[in-house]
Amino acid sequence: MWPRAEWRNVYCDLLRRMVTDMDFNVTEEKLSVDATILRLPGVGIAGSRTTAFRTIRSRAVAKGTDDYIFFMCLEGAATFSHLGREASIEAGQAILLSSSDPHVIERAMSHHLFITIPKAALGPMAANADAALMTPMSCVGEKFLLLTSYVRLLMQEPNLAASELRWLAAKHIQDLVAVVVGATQDATEVAAGRGIRAARLRAIKADIESNLASGDVGSDALAGRHRVSARYIRKLFEGEGTSLSQFVLGRRLALVCSKLSDLRLAHRTIGAIAFDAGFGDLSTFNHAFRRHFGMTPSEARQSAAVHRASLEPGGRTGHARQSATGVAAA
Repeated sequence: MWPRAEWRNVYCDLLRRMVTDMDFNVTEEKLSVDATILRLPGVGIAGSRTTAFRTIRSRAVAKGTDDYIFFMCLEGAATFSHLGREASIEAGQAILLSSSDPHVIERAMSHHLFITIPKAALGPMAANADAALMTPMSCVGEKFLLLTSYVRLLMQEPNLAASELRWLAAKHIQDLVAVVVGATQDATEVAAGRGIRAARLRAIKADIESNLASGDVGSDALAGRHRVSARYIRKLFEGEGTSLSQFVLGRRLALVCSKLSDLRLAHRTIGAIAFDAGFGDLSTFNHAFRRHFGMTPSEARQSAAVHRASLEPGGRTGHARQSATGVAAA
């Protein structure tokens, strides 16, 4: 925890290094910031809730940079001075800026998201990007929903910044921003098979995780919630070398295994835990669990108990710990 006098500078410096350079001028005596910042190869992302403040990108700071800045207002409002023009956006709108030109942004208390992408990466995909600069656009429709939901899911991935997948995630973000700004036909076709597909699949997987217990995770139900066809959803999973039913089964088994290892749930029967995870038939559950983990649910629960005991002072170690670790990892 930094002293109050220092934390503001720490936040501003972090934002400069990870997303984009700018100078900060706070318009309220107290600046309150709740921010998530993610740096990917060729993409900088920052989402934050803040009190009112001003950001200034001077000509000296802008010199030598060449990115597009895609600014989305989720709550509140913001006013922009850029390229000799003035523009304002409010909740549900977005605007595109050029990092190589000075700008001033006046934010009211707001919730906003902005994404920086090199012009060399976005320009060939969105040929009309320069024409879209300083033109407020409405953040409604499927394209914006896919972009915002994908960004939020990425920000919830604790190990993404260190993962090899960060390169792929960056490409997906570039695809989605290009489609929102106005992608060429070729870029739209590429995005449909890459960024849009990845965003849909990640959103559908998150939906499944949230609804495992309800059982409402069939292709028809998911298709209705995501406004696509059931066949399209099935093909998304087939593209990963699996099926929707196999994915759902795997996530339910993982959920049960996690709960069997939870001491707080030791009083609950295995059957009750299985039903809570969305299984409707115990015989099917037991067979699937044993095939997946190589042991019965009872053996898995006992193995987890032995593992916990081995971690206590004076507890046993050795083979029991290895066995339990294998179950947890599965």
